[in-house]
Amino acid sequence: MSLKTQFSYDQAALLPFKSEQSQGEAELRAKELLSQMSAEERFNLVCGGGFTIRACERLQIPEIIMYDGGQGVNLRPWCDNGVLEKTVSFPCTQQLAATWNRRLTGQYAKAIAEECRAGGIHVLLAPGVNIYRSSQCGRNWEYMGEDPYLTAELTRIYVTAVQNEGVMATLKHFACNNVEFSRKHSDSRIGERALNEIYLPAFKAGIEAGVLSVMTGYNLLNGEYCGQSYYVIQKLLREQLGFEHLVMTDWNSVTDGNKIASSGQDLEMPSGAKLTEAKGQLLGSEAIDRMALRVLRTCIMMGFHDRPQIVPELVERLSEHEEVAYQTALEGIVLLRNEASILPLAENSEETILVTGNYASRTPLAGWGSGRIEGYNPESFVDAFARKAGDHTVQYRLHPNEGEVSSANAVIVCVGYEHEGEGKDRPFELPKPVEAQIQQLVALNRRVIVVICTGGAVRMDWHDQTAAIFQAGFCGQRGPAALADLIWGTVSPSGKLPYSIERHFADSPDPDYVPKGLNVSDQRNNLQLPGLDKPEHFTGEWPHQIHYKEGVFVGYRWYAQQQIQPRYCFGHGLSYSQFEYRDLRVQPINASTWEVTVDVCNVGSMDAAEVVQLYLEPVEALAEQPARQLKGFDKVAVAVGDTQQARIYIELDDFKSFDSSAGGAVLPTDAWHLCVGSSLQDIRLRKVHAW
Repeated sequence: MSLKTQFSYDQAALLPFKSEQSQGEAELRAKELLSQMSAEERFNLVCGGGFTIRACERLQIPEIIMYDGGQGVNLRPWCDNGVLEKTVSFPCTQQLAATWNRRLTGQYAKAIAEECRAGGIHVLLAPGVNIYRSSQCGRNWEYMGEDPYLTAELTRIYVTAVQNEGVMATLKHFACNNVEFSRKHSDSRIGERALNEIYLPAFKAGIEAGVLSVMTGYNLLNGEYCGQSYYVIQKLLREQLGFEHLVMTDWNSVTDGNKIASSGQDLEMPSGAKLTEAKGQLLGSEAIDRMALRVLRTCIMMGFHDRPQIVPELVERLSEHEEVAYQTALEGIVLLRNEASILPLAENSEETILVTGNYASRTPLAGWGSGRIEGYNPESFVDAFARKAGDHTVQYRLHPNEGEVSSANAVIVCVGYEHEGEGKDRPFELPKPVEAQIQQLVALNRRVIVVICTGGAVRMDWHDQTAAIFQAGFCGQRGPAALADLIWGTVSPSGKLPYSIERHFADSPDPDYVPKGLNVSDQRNNLQLPGLDKPEHFTGEWPHQIHYKEGVFVGYRWYAQQQIQPRYCFGHGLSYSQFEYRDLRVQPINASTWEVTVDVCNVGSMDAAEVVQLYLEPVEALAEQPARQLKGFDKVAVAVGDTQQARIYIELDDFKSFDSSAGGAVLPTDAWHLCVGSSLQDIRLRKVHAW
């Protein structure tokens, strides 16, 4: 393990995952079981049982239960065992990424895994590690943002923490599943360099962390469905990335049983329908035996054959998990704007605070689809604000009149989409009634605070007339309490954007990915099964090709290359305090590893945390090289007047780029700037690093 990887685990207070049985021991046991199974039993093992891997009661092979986990554990009523009757609705994975906190990531993943163990759940269908390529993607909230390094770092921690609790983590969706529009007919056309530099690093990090399960995507990759592609599964995932364990399809995502069996796939979910269509050719075959062997071996490695999965006493920790959810929201809600320092609002004030917006009374604060978690003890924003500031201060009106708006000392408007999640993308613009209400509010009152509850960037034509803006995301059941504490200044904000916010969707790398004449949220394209004939209403290429013409220039890399100023840059997030950066030092540890340290001084008036971000920048601009790339970060809590040292490791590989002609990573230049700052565009210190 490299020093940099060890630093990642140290920051999360974790030891790397170690399976309960070695792969060799598990292989021998799996082969012995396989030799006792009939051809029919082996076949059944690789055909999913809804949300399970089927049991073989004759040989005491247990049923393996799977649950989704986009922001906690999505309870399935048909798997109810009478123990786990409720689960915490955590902030979504994207908001976890906005904390930039390795230690908190470990606590978050551990809490979710404990709820799995409490309910006897073996496999958590998380984390989602696809890259935020388009702000319109309906599932962005389930992922960790636009940057491969940040996503990879948090994936490493998440996987380790889940599996250390005896639950199998699942990386999804392999690979390049970056839109929900026409997701079962979407063909991601991508080059080798972009694939390796942008879209594979998080999967690689999860595999290095010891993940035992990977789920393939609905989409095609360069012309083949991922779930049955020999290139995607065998060549990319198994041979190139070195993954040796369980691979499963996404639900109803494949078309051909013979291709599934020969691709390196192990488990067709949810029922093995396409394998069953080819059963006459596959029953008793070496391909099915190979699939069944991996299923058995992986479950044995995880200990599922040797211990009860259910640990009912872990239910007692739900209150602790709620506190983890609260802390994640507290650190993951991003303060984007704070004009004239309107925030924090004064506590115990007699001023009138008007609260409105389509999300003001909404619960749960969760995205839609398989990752949606209802939670319990729901509290809305308006209830949390009233509890914080007092009923006499907070006035809630869904449709306030002009007098109520203009007379309020401050207006908090909480907004989002009616549905944002799996199965369809959403427009860049907020719903028209929501946009109209915000425009009306800012025209009548100069102290409007906008709270955005979305899974990514939205249009903000009203931006310059607002006093403050929070990106609150899908912040779970404790999110309103956390936001109230931020607005009234109990705690200083410390969240940082894990994605860029463009001014106009036309500025983004691929604004025309939806064919002309179709609506971005048109769900008709997703209701059909893969492989069916082209729908009559669909125009253009079929399957629908999405060309990754931007290559490695995704997110902030794109805006820098195109010299487009986004509304808010990657890594942006305001604090109620101020920090000075001093004494940037670079110390070689060995021939290929360096320790970078910087002193962070809190020169403001409030205790606060700061995310120190390290970007690499070529000294001389290179046409095919991003202007800056994130390669390290450290979050430090600093009391007023105090100084804390941020510590970051960089390695030789961090400076390399993938070169197809060389068949791997190469150094594009020998001279670099190490840029340290509070965001991509707020660089405080820099130092030349050269060989």
